[in-house]
Parts: sequence; C-alpha cells; structure tokens
Amino acid sequence: MSSPVDKAALLGREAAILARFVLVGLANTAIGYGLILGWLRLGLGDYAANVAGFAMGLPISYGLHRHLTFRARNRATLSEALRYGTAFLIAYAANLAVIALGRGAGFERSALVQGLAICTYAGVLFVLTRITVFRAQPARSLRES
Repeated sequence: MSSPVDKAALLGREAAILARFVLVGLANTAIGYGLILGWLRLGLGDYAANVAGFAMGLPISYGLHRHLTFRARNRATLSEALRYGTAFLIAYAANLAVIALGRGAGFERSALVQGLAICTYAGVLFVLTRITVFRAQPARSLRES
C-alpha cells in the first residue's frame, strides 16, 4: 500500500512531466502554428495548411518529447516510434475533427479554430504518449530511491 508521501512524490513527478510536455509543446506548436497561419495567408486551405504544419513537426516532436519531456533512458526502438506515430495519428484525427466542426459552424480559415484544434491535439497526445509510448515507471518507495 502506498503512503501519502509516495503518492505526493508520484503526483509531483507527473506534474513535472506535464510541465515539460507543455513547454516542449509550446515551442513545437509556435513553429507549427506559425507555418499553418502563413500557409493560410498564402491561400492554402484549412486541411492542407494543417497537414503541412503537423507533418513537419512530427519527427521533431517525437525527439523532443522523448528526450526532454519523458527523459527516456532506454534506446529508441521501432516499436516505440510506431506507438508514437499511432498516438500522433489518433491525436491528429481529434485535431481534424475540431477543424471540421469549426468549418461546419461557418468558421473557415479561422485562427481560433486552428488554435482550438492544436490544443485538442496536445491534450490527446499527452495522454496517449504517457500511457502507451513512454509509460510511467512503477512507483518506488522512498526507501528504494
């Protein structure tokens, strides 16, 4: 059974991971969002601009999250990369669903809709990568640390 100290330590570690995820994501998103908005201004449609921004950010996102967010110590494997790719595709589908809803509501080429879509993507990606790609290590008691 976990003690309150163990639970607090685990909660603190997870909060630190979430904070790193947000910081890495903000940097990655700033670049991708800027590209998306630029491509929208150049006349690309919502979907084309969005796909281009996310496609360029995928390998960067994987590397940054692997090393900075989750601080993975094991060697990267094809299985891990495929799990990340799958998590990305699911999160990206949620992102596109938000864009489709926005367009359906009459908001084409909307910076607000694109921003909401990115936030949706980020939330889904965090949960999936934490659960399926960079799994939480079993909590150790303070005596084992």
